[in-house]
Amino acid sequence: MDRVINPAEPFVVPGDLSYFSYLALLAFCFYVIYRMRFRISGKTYKVLFVFLIISIFQRVLINTWYLINDDYSLAYSLPFQICRVVIWLIIIQYFVRKDFLNQAIFYIGLFAYAAFLYPIGIHPVWHMAGWAFFILHASNVLFPFAMYYAAGFVPSLKGVFQAYLIFAVYFFFVYFLNPVVGGNYFFINNRPFFHEMSEAMYVTVNLAGTLIGFLTVYYIIRLLTKFRKDITVKTGDL
Repeated sequence: MDRVINPAEPFVVPGDLSYFSYLALLAFCFYVIYRMRFRISGKTYKVLFVFLIISIFQRVLINTWYLINDDYSLAYSLPFQICRVVIWLIIIQYFVRKDFLNQAIFYIGLFAYAAFLYPIGIHPVWHMAGWAFFILHASNVLFPFAMYYAAGFVPSLKGVFQAYLIFAVYFFFVYFLNPVVGGNYFFINNRPFFHEMSEAMYVTVNLAGTLIGFLTVYYIIRLLTKFRKDITVKTGDL
C-alpha cells in the first residue's frame, strides 16, 4: 500500500513501462469513444455529466493524496497548472454550455498531449498520483473528442483567439502568483527547457509559441477536413 501513496516513488521516465502504459491507456480511451460514437450522438447532456463526474473525482483523488501525505502546499497543490485549469473549465461547462468553453478546452487542452509525450514529475501507472495524472490529462484531450460526436463540436479560428485570450490571462496570473506562493505553475520558474534563456525572452516564447501552436493545429485540422471531404466526393463520383 505504501508504494501506492508514497510521494518518494520514482517518477516516470520516457520509454519505461509506465510511459507506454499511459499512452496505451489513452489510445484505448480514444478507441472506446470512437466505438460509442453513434450511441453518444446527440446526447450532449449525458457526455457533459460523465465528464463532470470524472473531473470532480480527479480533483478529489489528487487532493486526497496530498492530504494523506500531509503534502498539500500552495506552491504546487493549487489548481493552477494549465491542465488543472482545463479540468475546471470542463466542470464549469456542464453548467454554462458555451461554445467558447469547448474551444478553450480543446486548444488549451493541447498542453495535455505534451504531458503524455514528455511527462515531468509524474508517478508510475500503479501510483495514486499516477491515476490522478492520467484522469486529468486524458479528460483534457478526450472531452473535445467526445463532444465532436455528441454535439458536433469543431475547433474554429474564432476559438483560437478565444482560447488564447483565456490562456494569456492565465499565464500572467500565474506569472505574478508564483513569487507569492513560491510555486512553479506553468513551469515558469523551474523550466523543462530553455534554461539559459532570459526571463523576458522565455515569456515571449511562451506567449508567441502558444498562439502559433493553436493556429497551426487549427489549420492542420482544416486541411485534414478538406482532404476528407475531397476523398468523400471522389469516392461518391465513382
